[in-house]
This record gives sequence, C-alpha cells and structure tokens, in this order.
Amino acid sequence: MSDLRFCPKCGTNIKTGERFCGNCGFDTETVIDFDKANLSHQQSKLVGSPDHPQFTGAGQIQAKTAPNQGQKSSKMPIIIITVVLASLVLIGGIAFWWFSQGQHLFVKPGSVGGSQTSGVVLELPSYSLNEGSYSAEQKVAITIPSGEAVQVYYTIDGSDPSPASAKYENPIVLQANTTLKSIAIDKNGNQSAIKTAAYTISIPQPATTQPQTTTTTPAASTNADERAQFERNIEGTWKVRESSGFVLYYTFIGGRVNVTDGGSDYFDGVYSFNIAPGNNGTIGTVDAGTHSFSIDCNPLGDNAIFINGMYATYYY
Repeated sequence: MSDLRFCPKCGTNIKTGERFCGNCGFDTETVIDFDKANLSHQQSKLVGSPDHPQFTGAGQIQAKTAPNQGQKSSKMPIIIITVVLASLVLIGGIAFWWFSQGQHLFVKPGSVGGSQTSGVVLELPSYSLNEGSYSAEQKVAITIPSGEAVQVYYTIDGSDPSPASAKYENPIVLQANTTLKSIAIDKNGNQSAIKTAAYTISIPQPATTQPQTTTTTPAASTNADERAQFERNIEGTWKVRESSGFVLYYTFIGGRVNVTDGGSDYFDGVYSFNIAPGNNGTIGTVDAGTHSFSIDCNPLGDNAIFINGMYATYYY
C-alpha cells in the first residue's frame, strides 16, 4: 500500500490506506518513488501560482517578474527622445522671439515704424539762375523739393553743405565769383544729392579818366562798353507768357534773334540794336527786318527782362 498523501495525477487528498484515488481512480501502487512523486506534486502546486516563486531546478527559486517592468524599459527611449525634441522646439521659439524683438529694439534714428527710411533719396534742389558768367550782381532763388518738412542748406564757399550750414530762406545775392552748393534734408533725415553751380560775376569797375592816346572820345568808349553790356544782358532764351496763356520764346544769341512757340518758328534773322546811353546797357531796341523789340533789363539780377513791355523770365 502506498503512503501517498496526494494523488500524483490530480492532486486529490488520498486517505491513508487507499490504493485508488477517489477522484480520478489513479492506482497509487504504480508510484515507485514516493518522495519524487510527492515533490512533483508540490512543484505542480507551486508552478504557475501568482502568489509563489517558481522552482527553476537544483533547488533554486526564480523571483516573479514585475508585470510592467518590460514595458517601462521599452518606453524609456521614447520618453528621452520626446524630451529632447520638446527642448529643441522651446529653444528655437525663444531664439525666434529674441531676434524678432531685436529688430524693433535696435532701430537706427531716422526710421519710421521700425523700418529704415535712409534708402529714400530726395530730389535735387533747383536754382533759378543757370550757372555761367555774368557782368552784374545776380540773385539765385532755390526751389525746395517736395517731401516731409524738407529744408535746404547751402554754402557759397565750395564746401559741401550739411545741416550745420546756412538754411535757405531768401534768394542768395551773388556779387563775386561763387560756387553755390545745396542739399535737401527731410524730417526723417533722408537727403538729396548735392546740387552744385558755379557763377562767374564780373562787375565792371567805374571808368577812370585816362590820358587820351587815341582819337576815340570818352563818350564813344562808354557807348561801346554799354553796347557790349546790353548784348550780354539780353543773351539767352526768354520765356513770355501772354495774358491769354499763349507762350513765346525769344532767343538772342550771336547777333541773331529767333522767336518760337516751342514748336514752330515765327521769326529768325540777324538783328541790329540801339541803346539808351547812361543806363549801363540795360535799355535798348533790337531791330530785325520789319520786327522791332523794345527791351528793358531793369532791375539787374532778377533773372528777367521786359520785351515790348511783357515780362520775360530767363529760360536757358
């Protein structure tokens, strides 16, 4: 008879002296090694139990593995990569904000709304008097170009103008050789290029009495000087705008006179002239064929004359 306490086949409790298992009918006499069968039964009770460690053989016990240990190990690289990417995005966002703020914080003077306006170039100032040679005192008016609160600064000594130079307010009187330079500057600091014009002013000195060495009388000499002065005073092209709005251009140059409306010539021919003595060559009459032009150059220096009583401005 076997002394098994448990059925080797189903594990049912076997009473002392019973040969067959009351549950499965296993013949306990077939068990040769009682201790081995009993040990196998104990192992079957232990293996797979969630509450006990498992036998691994040779008397060693394997500790139960925590259910989430493998999952946590596999998720760790993903967590690290996510943290790194989030850090890069955060650093990039901070850098973008910093540079965008820097564009507004470091704006040079003379800019509007954070946008540089130094690239704006104003138009040149313009002068009422063309550069060249003149035999009398002249006046130059400067036309200020359009823009926001534009001012014009000028020099008459040939140096380049700046905001520290004289500010233009009234026409400039020229009594000697002059190099006129000017620059336009608006309220934002935008500038034009420098406008330059050179004027040669040769004002005749009063005649002094000299011993007569020729047969030319003083009156004849004075008359010749005034005639030469008259031709210099009327030389150029003069623009006349009649009361009806009609425009004519009178050109006196090289002993010829030409009259045109800008497209068609009305007259062109050689002229002769007479002057009113004692007026420094400012008053005279020009005759060309059947045409006669009464001319008065007074006052000198205003860049205008009167032709047959009509106001004519210097054109070129």
